[in-house]
Amino acid sequence: MTALKVIILQGFWYVSVALGFKFQLPIFLTSMALAFANFFIYKPQVTRGHYLFSLVFFVLYGIVQEGLFESLGLVNYGQESFPLWLTALYFVFIGYYGDLLNYLSKKSVPLLALIGALGGISAYYGGSKLSPIEVLSPLYYLAVGIGWGIFFPLSIKVFYEGFMWNKILDASIYYSFDKSGYLRHEKLFDEEYQFKDGAKAIITGGTSGIGQAASLELAKRGVNVFITGRSKEKGEDAASKHDNLSFLPWDMADWNEVGSVVQKLEPLDYVVLNAGGMPNRFTKNDGGVEVQFASQLFGHYFLIKELRDKGKLKDGARIVWVTSGGMYLAKLDLETIFENSKYDKVATYANVKRAQVTLLPYFKEQFPNQKVTAMHPGWAETPGVSSAIPEFDKKMKGRLRTPLQGADTILWLLGTNKEIDSGGLYFDRKKVKTHFFWFTKASEKLQEKLIMLLKQFS
Repeated sequence: MTALKVIILQGFWYVSVALGFKFQLPIFLTSMALAFANFFIYKPQVTRGHYLFSLVFFVLYGIVQEGLFESLGLVNYGQESFPLWLTALYFVFIGYYGDLLNYLSKKSVPLLALIGALGGISAYYGGSKLSPIEVLSPLYYLAVGIGWGIFFPLSIKVFYEGFMWNKILDASIYYSFDKSGYLRHEKLFDEEYQFKDGAKAIITGGTSGIGQAASLELAKRGVNVFITGRSKEKGEDAASKHDNLSFLPWDMADWNEVGSVVQKLEPLDYVVLNAGGMPNRFTKNDGGVEVQFASQLFGHYFLIKELRDKGKLKDGARIVWVTSGGMYLAKLDLETIFENSKYDKVATYANVKRAQVTLLPYFKEQFPNQKVTAMHPGWAETPGVSSAIPEFDKKMKGRLRTPLQGADTILWLLGTNKEIDSGGLYFDRKKVKTHFFWFTKASEKLQEKLIMLLKQFS
């Protein structure tokens, strides 16, 4: 099949160059048919959208390059408009990618540039002898060498590494936060994380979803993990999945229990602040704080503060706040912490997550001997998502990440040997912005007010 493909591609090049000026439209349509047939017959390991993007990039680059050559007076195509047969060559060129050129995909840029320049000059010199185009200057071949010296390594990056295509998909959010986004980003993961022998960890909300996936993976790798949750039945069931798992029952909105929980713990290497929930009605804890804020922000902060004060956090320990991509649309609102007549569970959840991220610089300052980071998991299929936002869960069926895919960056932040920034926000093993939009940024005064609330209740 591969040999036949080479024969077809080379044969098409010869026919296009020799006869394309006489049969422009048939040649052009044939090139499109060959480009699409290549995708369905040879099945290159890229998505349909990525393939189409690469195809458009190839063709547009060719049109710009050939048009520039003519406008500089280096060549005369002998036609009033840009020749379709020349465009056809760029259409069909994609047939070499995905199999024939795979061995070049990992080569250095200088080598690819040299191959592109020499290959381009050779092909254009041969083509100029077969076609009716008129070369007006010997500088034409120098220009061809430069143009293809740029195009070839760039085309390899576009096709094999998703250059520009990945940026477009990531900017869409949908194709970044979903499962396809994880599978794209995963191709760039270059490290197998590892954990300290005999390390100890606590994961709040570790009885289901992302927390359970992270705790089980840590346990399998030799880490002794304490998991917390409100349901004793769910907790004991989760802990029974591995000998390295232990369950501590705790409703994190109950701040009076922080001390007793910490007392049961040994000095920790890893802390994952993952517990979350979206009650349907506005409810306050005994401290008078809305329960999502009471548990996911205040409760988590009181836990790590107590761990530090009681000497239960080792120097160099890593603390990971699990936030949510939903916070990107939320502006910090402190007025709804104590009273909220228009309570919306999803909006409140996003507000809490925005508060967590807003406080990252403060957490970094408060825990100078530890690494404090935050991550968001994208959109993962968990019991919490299906019960709290069932319409979203139903709409995204088949596109949500698995719990372990959602937990990957948690595990990486705990186990990576690479330098991570304390106070940083991470997504799919990369540090990312804390804001997409200017209107979500909190003023210094609002940040200080949030810090004062933490101090007031601690």
